[in-house]
Amino acid sequence: MSAIRAIGTYLPERVLGNDELIERFDWDRAFLEEKLGIFERRIAAEGEGAADMAVAAAEDLFAKCPDLKREDVQLLIVVTQNPDYGLPHTAALVQDRLGLAKTTACFDIGLGCSGFVYGLAVVRGMLETLGLDNALLITSDPYSKVIDPADRGTSPLFGDGAAATWITREGAGGQIGEIVFGTDGSGARNLIVEPDAEGTRCLSMAGRAIFEFMLTTVPDDIARACAANGIEQDEIDLYLLHQASNHMLSQLVRRTGIDPERVPIRIGQTGNLVSSSIPFLIADLAREGALSGRTTLLSGFGVGLSWATGVVRFDADPIV
Repeated sequence: MSAIRAIGTYLPERVLGNDELIERFDWDRAFLEEKLGIFERRIAAEGEGAADMAVAAAEDLFAKCPDLKREDVQLLIVVTQNPDYGLPHTAALVQDRLGLAKTTACFDIGLGCSGFVYGLAVVRGMLETLGLDNALLITSDPYSKVIDPADRGTSPLFGDGAAATWITREGAGGQIGEIVFGTDGSGARNLIVEPDAEGTRCLSMAGRAIFEFMLTTVPDDIARACAANGIEQDEIDLYLLHQASNHMLSQLVRRTGIDPERVPIRIGQTGNLVSSSIPFLIADLAREGALSGRTTLLSGFGVGLSWATGVVRFDADPIV
Protein backbone atom coordinates (compact mmCIF):
# COMPACT_ATOMS: atom_id res chain seq x y z
CA MET A 1 0.00 0.00 0.00
CA SER A 2 1.32 3.45 -0.91
CA ALA A 3 2.73 5.37 2.04
CA ILE A 4 3.56 8.93 3.08
CA ARG A 5 7.26 8.59 3.93
CA ALA A 6 8.44 12.15 4.62
CA ILE A 7 7.45 15.81 4.38
CA GLY A 8 9.57 18.87 3.68
CA THR A 9 8.19 22.35 4.33
CA TYR A 10 8.89 25.97 3.48
CA LEU A 11 7.62 29.30 4.82
CA PRO A 12 8.63 32.68 3.36
CA GLU A 13 10.66 35.03 5.54
CA ARG A 14 8.23 37.94 5.74
CA VAL A 15 5.92 37.79 8.75
CA LEU A 16 2.54 39.50 8.73
CA GLY A 17 1.60 39.77 12.38
CA ASN A 18 -1.63 40.80 14.02
CA ASP A 19 -0.29 44.18 15.14
CA GLU A 20 0.01 45.24 11.51
CA LEU A 21 -3.51 44.04 10.70
CA ILE A 22 -4.98 45.73 13.77
CA GLU A 23 -3.38 48.98 12.69
CA ARG A 24 -4.57 48.54 9.11
CA PHE A 25 -8.16 47.45 9.78
CA ASP A 26 -8.81 48.28 13.45
CA TRP A 27 -9.45 44.57 14.06
CA ASP A 28 -10.21 43.37 17.56
CA ARG A 29 -7.23 41.31 18.73
CA ALA A 30 -9.47 38.70 20.34
CA PHE A 31 -11.18 38.09 16.98
CA LEU A 32 -7.87 37.39 15.26
CA GLU A 33 -6.26 35.32 17.99
CA GLU A 34 -9.23 33.51 19.50
CA LYS A 35 -11.89 33.24 16.80
CA LEU A 36 -9.57 32.84 13.83
CA GLY A 37 -6.81 31.35 15.99
CA ILE A 38 -4.09 33.12 13.98
CA PHE A 39 -1.21 35.13 15.43
CA GLU A 40 0.90 35.52 12.31
CA ARG A 41 1.14 34.40 8.73
CA ARG A 42 4.00 34.36 6.19
CA ILE A 43 3.89 36.32 2.95
CA ALA A 44 5.93 35.52 -0.17
CA ALA A 45 8.49 38.14 -1.16
CA GLU A 46 8.11 40.26 -4.28
CA GLY A 47 8.99 37.99 -7.18
CA GLU A 48 8.77 34.81 -5.09
CA GLY A 49 6.32 32.49 -6.80
CA ALA A 50 4.81 29.03 -6.58
CA ALA A 51 7.84 27.36 -8.20
CA ASP A 52 10.27 29.09 -5.82
CA MET A 53 8.35 27.89 -2.78
CA ALA A 54 7.90 24.40 -4.22
CA VAL A 55 11.63 24.05 -4.87
CA ALA A 56 12.47 25.27 -1.35
CA ALA A 57 10.10 22.70 0.22
CA ALA A 58 11.52 19.92 -1.95
CA GLU A 59 15.10 20.85 -1.07
CA ASP A 60 14.13 20.66 2.61
CA LEU A 61 12.74 17.18 1.92
CA PHE A 62 15.90 15.99 0.14
CA ALA A 63 18.05 17.33 2.98
CA LYS A 64 16.05 15.30 5.50
CA CYS A 65 15.97 12.13 3.39
CA PRO A 66 19.43 11.09 2.15
CA ASP A 67 17.91 7.78 1.00
CA LEU A 68 15.76 9.65 -1.54
CA LYS A 69 17.83 10.25 -4.66
CA ARG A 70 16.69 12.76 -7.24
CA GLU A 71 17.16 10.23 -10.02
CA ASP A 72 14.74 7.88 -8.24
CA VAL A 73 11.78 10.28 -8.42
CA GLN A 74 9.44 9.03 -11.15
CA LEU A 75 6.40 11.25 -10.56
CA LEU A 76 6.10 14.91 -9.60
CA ILE A 77 2.77 16.60 -9.01
CA VAL A 78 2.47 20.26 -8.03
CA VAL A 79 -0.83 21.42 -6.53
CA THR A 80 -1.34 25.16 -7.06
CA GLN A 81 -4.00 27.63 -8.10
CA ASN A 82 -1.54 30.48 -8.47
CA PRO A 83 1.10 29.25 -10.94
CA ASP A 84 3.97 31.44 -12.03
CA TYR A 85 2.75 31.44 -15.64
CA GLY A 86 -0.34 30.61 -17.64
CA LEU A 87 1.98 28.13 -19.29
CA PRO A 88 4.18 26.14 -18.90
CA HIS A 89 2.96 24.12 -15.95
CA THR A 90 4.73 24.77 -12.65
CA ALA A 91 5.80 21.13 -12.31
CA ALA A 92 8.01 21.49 -15.40
CA LEU A 93 9.82 24.44 -13.82
CA VAL A 94 10.25 22.54 -10.56
CA GLN A 95 11.55 19.41 -12.34
CA ASP A 96 14.27 21.40 -14.04
CA ARG A 97 15.34 23.32 -10.95
CA LEU A 98 15.46 20.19 -8.79
CA GLY A 99 17.48 18.31 -11.38
CA LEU A 100 14.98 15.46 -11.65
CA ALA A 101 15.29 12.98 -14.51
CA LYS A 102 13.75 13.92 -17.84
CA THR A 103 11.79 10.67 -17.66
CA THR A 104 9.87 11.99 -14.63
CA ALA A 105 6.11 12.36 -15.16
CA CYS A 106 5.28 15.95 -14.17
CA PHE A 107 1.99 17.84 -14.07
CA ASP A 108 -0.05 20.32 -12.03
CA ILE A 109 -3.35 19.93 -10.20
CA GLY A 110 -5.34 23.16 -10.07
CA LEU A 111 -7.10 22.65 -6.74
CA GLY A 112 -7.07 24.59 -3.49
CA CYS A 113 -7.95 23.37 -0.01
CA SER A 114 -8.93 19.87 -1.19
CA GLY A 115 -5.80 19.57 -3.34
CA PHE A 116 -3.56 17.59 -0.99
CA VAL A 117 -6.12 14.82 -0.46
CA TYR A 118 -6.94 14.71 -4.17
CA GLY A 119 -3.21 14.56 -4.83
CA LEU A 120 -2.77 11.58 -2.51
CA ALA A 121 -5.39 9.70 -4.51
CA VAL A 122 -3.78 10.54 -7.85
CA VAL A 123 -0.30 9.57 -6.62
CA ARG A 124 -1.53 6.33 -5.08
CA GLY A 125 -3.36 5.42 -8.28
CA MET A 126 -0.35 6.07 -10.50
CA LEU A 127 2.14 4.32 -8.24
CA GLU A 128 0.05 1.20 -7.87
CA THR A 129 -1.27 1.06 -11.44
CA LEU A 130 1.98 1.87 -13.25
CA GLY A 131 4.33 0.14 -10.83
CA LEU A 132 6.21 3.35 -9.98
CA ASP A 133 8.19 3.50 -6.75
CA ASN A 134 8.70 7.16 -5.74
CA ALA A 135 6.62 10.30 -6.10
CA LEU A 136 6.77 13.88 -4.89
CA LEU A 137 3.47 15.62 -4.15
CA ILE A 138 4.18 19.35 -3.74
CA THR A 139 1.58 21.85 -2.56
CA SER A 140 2.51 25.49 -3.18
CA ASP A 141 -0.02 28.29 -3.31
CA PRO A 142 1.02 31.92 -2.74
CA TYR A 143 -2.46 33.30 -2.13
CA SER A 144 -0.93 36.67 -1.24
CA LYS A 145 -0.55 37.21 -5.00
CA VAL A 146 -4.33 37.45 -5.37
CA ILE A 147 -5.35 38.97 -2.02
CA ASP A 148 -6.15 42.67 -1.93
CA PRO A 149 -4.19 44.06 1.05
CA ALA A 150 -7.16 46.37 1.68
CA ASP A 151 -9.62 43.47 1.98
CA ARG A 152 -10.30 42.94 5.68
CA GLY A 153 -12.15 39.69 4.95
CA THR A 154 -9.29 37.71 3.40
CA SER A 155 -6.09 39.45 4.57
CA PRO A 156 -6.17 37.99 8.11
CA LEU A 157 -6.91 34.42 7.01
CA PHE A 158 -4.39 33.26 4.44
CA GLY A 159 -0.67 32.68 4.59
CA ASP A 160 1.86 31.48 2.03
CA GLY A 161 3.79 28.24 2.30
CA ALA A 162 4.70 25.02 0.52
CA ALA A 163 5.07 21.36 1.44
CA ALA A 164 6.78 18.51 -0.41
CA THR A 165 5.56 15.00 0.44
CA TRP A 166 7.53 11.86 -0.48
CA ILE A 167 5.19 8.97 -1.26
CA THR A 168 6.33 5.43 -2.07
CA ARG A 169 4.47 2.41 -3.42
CA GLU A 170 5.63 0.40 -0.41
CA GLY A 171 7.23 1.20 2.93
CA ALA A 172 6.63 2.46 6.44
CA GLY A 173 4.78 5.67 7.15
CA GLY A 174 1.24 6.79 6.48
CA GLN A 175 -0.57 4.02 4.58
CA ILE A 176 -3.01 5.68 2.17
CA GLY A 177 -6.48 4.12 2.22
CA GLU A 178 -9.62 4.79 0.23
CA ILE A 179 -10.55 8.39 -0.58
CA VAL A 180 -13.95 9.86 -1.49
CA PHE A 181 -14.58 13.10 -3.38
CA GLY A 182 -17.16 15.76 -4.07
CA THR A 183 -17.73 18.87 -6.17
CA ASP A 184 -20.47 21.51 -6.23
CA GLY A 185 -19.70 24.02 -8.94
CA SER A 186 -22.91 25.93 -8.18
CA GLY A 187 -20.98 27.46 -5.28
CA ALA A 188 -18.03 28.54 -7.40
CA ARG A 189 -18.56 32.25 -6.82
CA ASN A 190 -18.34 31.86 -3.05
CA LEU A 191 -14.55 31.73 -3.32
CA ILE A 192 -13.29 33.12 -6.59
CA VAL A 193 -10.50 35.14 -8.20
CA GLU A 194 -11.62 37.57 -10.89
CA PRO A 195 -10.65 41.05 -12.11
CA ASP A 196 -11.77 44.02 -10.03
CA ALA A 197 -12.84 47.40 -11.49
CA GLU A 198 -9.21 48.22 -12.29
CA GLY A 199 -8.59 44.84 -13.92
CA THR A 200 -6.51 43.44 -11.04
CA ARG A 201 -7.21 39.79 -10.25
CA CYS A 202 -8.35 39.60 -6.62
CA LEU A 203 -9.74 36.94 -4.34
CA SER A 204 -13.26 37.43 -3.04
CA MET A 205 -14.88 35.19 -0.46
CA ALA A 206 -18.42 34.76 0.79
CA GLY A 207 -17.37 33.67 4.25
CA ARG A 208 -20.79 32.70 5.58
CA ALA A 209 -21.53 30.56 2.53
CA ILE A 210 -18.19 28.75 2.87
CA PHE A 211 -18.89 28.18 6.55
CA GLU A 212 -22.32 26.67 5.83
CA PHE A 213 -20.85 24.52 3.04
CA MET A 214 -18.28 23.11 5.44
CA LEU A 215 -20.84 22.36 8.16
CA THR A 216 -23.25 20.60 5.81
CA THR A 217 -20.74 18.73 3.61
CA VAL A 218 -17.86 17.53 5.78
CA PRO A 219 -19.86 15.49 8.36
CA ASP A 220 -21.46 13.43 5.58
CA ASP A 221 -18.11 13.02 3.84
CA ILE A 222 -16.51 11.74 7.04
CA ALA A 223 -19.19 9.05 7.20
CA ARG A 224 -18.68 8.21 3.50
CA ALA A 225 -14.91 7.90 3.92
CA CYS A 226 -15.27 5.65 6.95
CA ALA A 227 -17.70 3.42 5.07
CA ALA A 228 -15.35 3.24 2.05
CA ASN A 229 -12.57 2.07 4.38
CA GLY A 230 -14.74 -0.37 6.31
CA ILE A 231 -14.29 1.30 9.68
CA GLU A 232 -16.43 3.07 12.25
CA GLN A 233 -15.91 6.70 13.22
CA ASP A 234 -14.89 5.74 16.73
CA GLU A 235 -11.91 3.90 15.20
CA ILE A 236 -10.48 7.21 13.98
CA ASP A 237 -7.79 8.39 16.39
CA LEU A 238 -7.16 11.81 14.83
CA TYR A 239 -9.10 13.97 12.38
CA LEU A 240 -6.56 15.90 10.28
CA LEU A 241 -8.79 18.56 8.74
CA HIS A 242 -7.99 21.46 6.46
CA GLN A 243 -6.89 24.25 8.79
CA ALA A 244 -9.43 26.86 7.69
CA SER A 245 -9.78 28.73 10.99
CA ASN A 246 -10.19 27.95 14.66
CA HIS A 247 -13.85 29.01 14.54
CA MET A 248 -14.73 26.83 11.55
CA LEU A 249 -13.09 23.72 12.96
CA SER A 250 -14.52 24.31 16.43
CA GLN A 251 -18.02 24.58 15.00
CA LEU A 252 -17.47 21.43 12.94
CA VAL A 253 -16.44 19.61 16.13
CA ARG A 254 -19.59 20.84 17.81
CA ARG A 255 -21.79 19.78 14.88
CA THR A 256 -20.32 16.27 14.65
CA GLY A 257 -19.81 15.60 18.34
CA ILE A 258 -16.20 14.53 17.74
CA ASP A 259 -13.94 14.77 20.79
CA PRO A 260 -12.02 18.07 20.34
CA GLU A 261 -8.85 16.32 21.49
CA ARG A 262 -9.01 14.26 18.30
CA VAL A 263 -9.12 17.35 16.05
CA PRO A 264 -5.74 19.13 16.26
CA ILE A 265 -5.74 22.80 15.25
CA ARG A 266 -2.32 24.23 14.38
CA ILE A 267 -3.03 27.41 12.47
CA GLY A 268 -1.61 30.03 14.83
CA GLN A 269 1.81 30.63 13.22
CA THR A 270 0.89 30.12 9.57
CA GLY A 271 -2.70 31.09 8.85
CA ASN A 272 -4.70 29.14 6.29
CA LEU A 273 -2.12 27.55 3.96
CA VAL A 274 -4.73 26.28 1.48
CA SER A 275 -3.50 22.98 -0.06
CA SER A 276 -0.47 22.91 2.25
CA SER A 277 -2.44 23.07 5.51
CA ILE A 278 -2.84 19.29 5.95
CA PRO A 279 0.78 18.31 5.16
CA PHE A 280 1.98 21.06 7.53
CA LEU A 281 -0.32 19.60 10.20
CA ILE A 282 1.00 16.08 9.56
CA ALA A 283 4.59 17.36 9.80
CA ASP A 284 3.84 19.17 13.06
CA LEU A 285 2.34 16.07 14.63
CA ALA A 286 5.13 13.83 13.33
CA ARG A 287 7.72 16.04 15.05
CA GLU A 288 5.92 15.25 18.31
CA GLY A 289 5.82 11.51 17.56
CA ALA A 290 2.03 11.74 17.66
CA LEU A 291 1.12 9.73 14.56
CA SER A 292 2.77 6.31 14.81
CA GLY A 293 0.15 3.64 15.45
CA ARG A 294 -2.72 6.04 14.77
CA THR A 295 -5.57 5.81 12.28
CA THR A 296 -6.29 9.25 10.88
CA LEU A 297 -8.93 10.79 8.67
CA LEU A 298 -7.86 13.57 6.30
CA SER A 299 -10.40 16.01 4.86
CA GLY A 300 -9.80 19.01 2.62
CA PHE A 301 -12.62 21.34 1.60
CA GLY A 302 -13.00 24.74 -0.02
CA VAL A 303 -12.70 26.52 -3.35
CA GLY A 304 -14.59 24.88 -6.19
CA LEU A 305 -16.60 24.07 -4.22
CA SER A 306 -14.53 20.93 -3.78
CA TRP A 307 -13.88 18.39 -1.05
CA ALA A 308 -12.07 15.10 -0.52
CA THR A 309 -11.79 12.82 2.52
CA GLY A 310 -9.77 9.68 3.15
CA VAL A 311 -8.16 7.46 5.76
CA VAL A 312 -4.41 7.23 6.37
CA ARG A 313 -3.06 4.67 8.85
CA PHE A 314 0.35 5.55 10.27
CA ASP A 315 2.53 2.57 11.18
CA ALA A 316 5.41 5.01 11.64
CA ASP A 317 5.82 8.76 11.91
CA PRO A 318 6.88 10.32 8.60
CA ILE A 319 10.36 11.87 8.45
CA VAL A 320 10.08 15.62 8.99
